[in-house]
Amino acid sequence: MTNSVYSRKVEFDNPFSYGTLVTGAEFAGREREIAELYIAMRSGKCAVLHSEKKMGKSSILAELAERYGHEFVFVKMSLRGISDEGKFIELLTREVLKASFEEMEELVPAIWELLSSARLRLAVLEDGTLGIVSKSETQAIVLSPRSQSIVASQQSEDINSKEIRICSKCGGPLKWIEKYHRYYCYVCKKYAPQRRVPKYKVGPSSFTFPRRLCPECGNDLTYIEKFGEYYCDQCSKYPLMEQKTRRHAKPDQEEIDEALDLPEKIAMQKKKRFAIILDDFQELLSFESKGLLDSMRARFELHTNVAYVFSGTGGSFLEAFFVRKDSPFRRFAHPVALGPLAEPEAEDYLVRRFRTGGGKLAPVWARRVVELTGGHPYYFQMVAHELFHISKTPDGRHIDAAARFAVMRNSSAYSAVWDSIRSPLHRRFLLGAAMEPNVSHSSSFIRRYGLRSRSHVQRIEKQLDKRGITREGEILDPLFVFWLRDIASA
Repeated sequence: MTNSVYSRKVEFDNPFSYGTLVTGAEFAGREREIAELYIAMRSGKCAVLHSEKKMGKSSILAELAERYGHEFVFVKMSLRGISDEGKFIELLTREVLKASFEEMEELVPAIWELLSSARLRLAVLEDGTLGIVSKSETQAIVLSPRSQSIVASQQSEDINSKEIRICSKCGGPLKWIEKYHRYYCYVCKKYAPQRRVPKYKVGPSSFTFPRRLCPECGNDLTYIEKFGEYYCDQCSKYPLMEQKTRRHAKPDQEEIDEALDLPEKIAMQKKKRFAIILDDFQELLSFESKGLLDSMRARFELHTNVAYVFSGTGGSFLEAFFVRKDSPFRRFAHPVALGPLAEPEAEDYLVRRFRTGGGKLAPVWARRVVELTGGHPYYFQMVAHELFHISKTPDGRHIDAAARFAVMRNSSAYSAVWDSIRSPLHRRFLLGAAMEPNVSHSSSFIRRYGLRSRSHVQRIEKQLDKRGITREGEILDPLFVFWLRDIASA
């Protein structure tokens, strides 16, 4: 260290990491939670892992798969960004097949488009090969290892030159024939029809495209050449593109059932149990229709060779899916709550990881870091990361400096949250909760921060809880508390 405890040295062997998946020696505690998840999976039950944000759910699930990968075929799916049934079915199909057949890891994108297409049915044949059956045809296309490699080599050329296209009749991949500038289907033994491009003519009238009307407002559409689509100025969107997306994305009930049953079918064929991990499960709340959730419950109940682990964020997630009387998975899964790390676990982890990096952290200072961050795994890893940069044998002064560095690192995010809070009452409440935790309902607290009445405080708490900033009036992010204290004292 140089002139000040606030100086920061560059170390490339820092034993602490945050914001990424950690497993093995980098994984901290959580033995009770992992044991609960494993026991539920072994007994054929489903489990639901729930917590607030950044409690380390994804790392726990990764550690679970690493420890018990010899016993289960793990299929981990993040549902973040999945907004409709079609995308969910495609993701489930692709990830189950990848985990089931090692040779499929190297397939080119064209094959994945073929396998996950909503127009096709998937079937695992009795001899273990993977069959694709078109809904419009009775002939099956069987992808043997040899045919997979042939198609892969053909399509690898197309990736570098032309777009990847699928035959509209049989569902097979098309081959670009450079000589004729056409796509050819080796299954149907014919050239695919050429796509029609809107004609234009050069001259005073510039470009002219076929007239199209908006299906929603009836106004003329404008052809946007850059995107090859028609735009409606009145509706401010591409209505024809949305029509095509809706038409192809929504699978029928038969396709949904086939995709949901795919893990069970492959597990029976391979004689090995599967574990399907559905992370960010709260994303399914955005679906317009709840039919998929009902189908999942109905199909999953029949599966004896597949264990399901649901993972989601926030108390509303657990209540909406697993607690309420009208919830689709009520009493279907064993709940595993994930809170802050227990102090002994967290302190032992900090001491051990400092030793791994060639440093030394006294237990008293490890306890200080845990208390400072409330045992929140993401934030105590962040503070420990900064602390190790400052000194490999730190003391209390270094811990305060590390906390300041961590707050500075998140300052822009905290400023964005603060700017998004428009109500002066909400802002005053947060400042008060940062300066005086756990006393927000007292009369003196309400008077001191100008919060009007206890009923006002209760409404503020509900609104901030809904945004994930607080839980029952307590600020969830321990470093945000320090940032707010700086604002209050400025």
